Amino acid sequence: MSDDFQAPGTGVKYTYDEPNAILQFLRQPRILLLLLAAWSIIGVLAEAFANNGFFADLDNQDIDGLLGGLALGWEGVPLAALYIYCFRNPSRYPRIFWLALIHMGSLSLSLLYHLVTGDVPIASIIVPAGVTGGLLALVCIHLFGNEDEEEEEPRRAA
Repeated sequence: MSDDFQAPGTGVKYTYDEPNAILQFLRQPRILLLLLAAWSIIGVLAEAFANNGFFADLDNQDIDGLLGGLALGWEGVPLAALYIYCFRNPSRYPRIFWLALIHMGSLSLSLLYHLVTGDVPIASIIVPAGVTGGLLALVCIHLFGNEDEEEEEPRRAA
């Protein structure tokens, strides 16, 4: 059985040897940093407009408790600022992706925690978990991916 795939009616044959163009695009450090910054900003917007029904719906209830104010602390602002700052020259700041790994990993764990404890319905976790999981996968591919796939830098003539 051949691993080749031919799209019906197109005559185009895909041999799986070509890299996925979308994945190659998303793996670019600047694009990945832009996606991370955008997701952090969306997180801040969800916290800022927590009672409008689109981002989150608190059913007009208060967040009470001694440290309740920390629940919506806009933690994404400094992360988005760092991602945007490092966007200028990602090769100069390679450790930003370790921060992104911690950011997306902790966000994934918090979503899992809220799913298990039942404080947030599954319908409200599906989209954030999907986007966060996708970004986490891209960060892991960037950090731990096969170094053979990366383009070699041109060598200078001596």
